[in-house]
Order: sequence, then structure tokens, then C-alpha cells
Amino acid sequence: MQADRVQAIGKKIFISTGELSGEVHACHLVESLRKTGDLRVTAMGSEKLAATGARIVRDYRDISVTGLSEVLSHAGNIRKAFDIVKTHIRTERPDLVVLVDFPGFNMRIARFARSLGIPVIYFIPPQVWAWKRGRLRKIRRYVDMAICILPFEEEMYTRAGVPAVYIGHPFAETVRPTLTRDEFLAKAGVPGNRPILTVMPGSRRNEIRRHMPVLSATLAAVRRSIPGLLVLLPLADNIDEAVVRPYLQDDHGVTVLRGNSHDALAYCDAAIVASGSATLEAALLKAPTAIIYRISWLSYAIARLIVHVDYIGLPNIVAGKEVFPEFVQRLDPEIIARKALTMIDKGRQDVAGELGSIVDKLKKKDSYRLAADAVLHFLERT
Repeated sequence: MQADRVQAIGKKIFISTGELSGEVHACHLVESLRKTGDLRVTAMGSEKLAATGARIVRDYRDISVTGLSEVLSHAGNIRKAFDIVKTHIRTERPDLVVLVDFPGFNMRIARFARSLGIPVIYFIPPQVWAWKRGRLRKIRRYVDMAICILPFEEEMYTRAGVPAVYIGHPFAETVRPTLTRDEFLAKAGVPGNRPILTVMPGSRRNEIRRHMPVLSATLAAVRRSIPGLLVLLPLADNIDEAVVRPYLQDDHGVTVLRGNSHDALAYCDAAIVASGSATLEAALLKAPTAIIYRISWLSYAIARLIVHVDYIGLPNIVAGKEVFPEFVQRLDPEIIARKALTMIDKGRQDVAGELGSIVDKLKKKDSYRLAADAVLHFLERT
């Protein structure tokens, strides 16, 4: 095996990411791959992937949007990004293309790479169990292997003829507080004897624009019942504080944090979080959480026709029931505020058992090492 492993050294890998959470997974994957030796990595990413030694071909941040109408408004940037990535793959001829989430863009890259005879691995593959099940046929045609992070995906892909491996969800091992409660509160500059509500409006600018007005009104409603409420707003690394400040001009009780999102979730009494990977972080950190999400009405109308899941939040999907209450599209600040007050009143023990079972389903030892091994074994075979 060691002799075969040496054959993978020096191979060229191109990694395609399209948003922050996927890039974080890609960074850990690259770090695990580099422990085996010298692999040449290029990527669509930001300075995060660049810090792992990857050469960045194109930054994704001007194409990181959700919803059909939002994608249409960024069509020019998406087309340019696609052309740059295609040119890179055509000229550099990597030994392997690794796609990370972001299916609308990455499935087009998969098709192009396979047209050149370049193998494709999909790390965090499309959620075909939720929508567009017909996409399974395309995945079977253009993807050589899927590396899955949700427990039911491996069987589904394998049954459809796509070689797949389940590595557990990396968050189950990596999501944890970085400071003690006292250290965190001191760093944030907030007292520890008052109720704390953490709000996370999303990691994309269009999500923040849609969620922050609702969150501002929700906070005002909660404060009518808890005047001394402390509110923590941890920002995603790719979001500048200036993006949220206009929504907080009349609210001096919100502490905006750069980083420390895991601490903010670990030590709050309740949280309101935009649907996405942050909801899973909240579950793993045992934070009672309300999930919110809003997209354009056109995108929502289309989604209603093609999405086939009972829940949008990953913790609820994994649990198979509504552990975290969900508020989708029609976001009434008064209703959300009442739910937040109920969660604060009941405390963390109310959902501790349910959240513990989610962790058990997702946890495997060293998920990124397992993902890297899957990539290296594939390179050895090819």
C-alpha cells in the first residue's frame, strides 16, 4: 500500500468551491492530503484555501448566492467564473477534479471535466434526496465517486450506481468552543449574568439583506419581555461588519463578533439561525435554536414545486422530526420572538437528548482523514 501511496505524490488536483462552508471543508481536506506528501493543488476559493498552499484560480465570492432570481442577477459573474475554471482545467489537465457542494455550478464543471477524460470526485455531493432526483442520472454519468457526510446518502448513491463512501459529518468532531465561558464573555465584553440570544443571519450578502430586517424587529419584540437581553451576532469570515451595521443603527444592545461563532452558540440561552450549515453547528453545540429562511418569492414558488422534504434544517432532516422550529419565507417577527422567549425560558435541557442523538448519528473518527484516504485510494487506482 505504501508503494501505491507514493504513486499519488505529485498528482495535480483541482478543487472547486462556491461558498464559505464548502471552502472550510475543502481546507481541512487539503490539509489532510498534504500530510501524505506533495500534491499540487489549484482551486476556486478565497484566501482560506490559499493559506493551505493551494493556488487560487478564481475567487468565488461574487458568485456565492442562493435562489433562482439571485443567481440570474449574478449570471455574468457566474459565466466568467465558469469560463476561467474551464480554461484552467483544459490547459492544466489536473489528474483529478474534486467538487465541494455548490451543485448548480459544480455539476457543470463535472460534465466539462469528464468530457476531457478527467475523473471527478464529489465531496459533499448534491442533496438529491431533497430535490431534483433526476440529477442522480447526471451524477452517475459525470461523477466517479461521492464522499458523503450524511448517514443516509451512501446507500442512496450506491443504489443509484454511484460509488460512494460515508465519512461522518466533520462538524461532529471539529465544532466546539474555543474558549471557556468566562474567557469568551470577557473577550466579547458582555456580562455573564443576563440572558444571551445569538443571531446568525447567514454567510451570504443576499441572505443578510433578507434576514436582518426581520431579526431587528424580532430583537425589539424579545426585548419588550427581557429588557436586559444580550444579543450576539457572530459574522461569517467573508462578511464585512459594514454589511450588517445599517440594520443595527438604533440597536446598541447587539455585540457584533468577528469569529467566535462556536462560542456564541455554545454559551447562549437560545439562537436564531439562518438555514444552512450553521444550524448543524448549533445542534452540535446544544443551543436551542429557531431556524429562519427567506428567498425571493420567485425562487420560493419554484422550490415548492421541486423540493420534497419535510424540513429545511439539517438537524431536523437528520433527526427525522422538528427538533428546531422552522420559519420559512413568511417571517413574522412577533411569532419568532415568542418562540425565542419560550426557548430561553425552557433552557438547554429541553432539547439536550434530541441533540445528543443527532451527534451520535453524525460522528466518525477523523472524517477529513477518511475523506483524504478516499481521494488517495482513488488516485492510486487511476
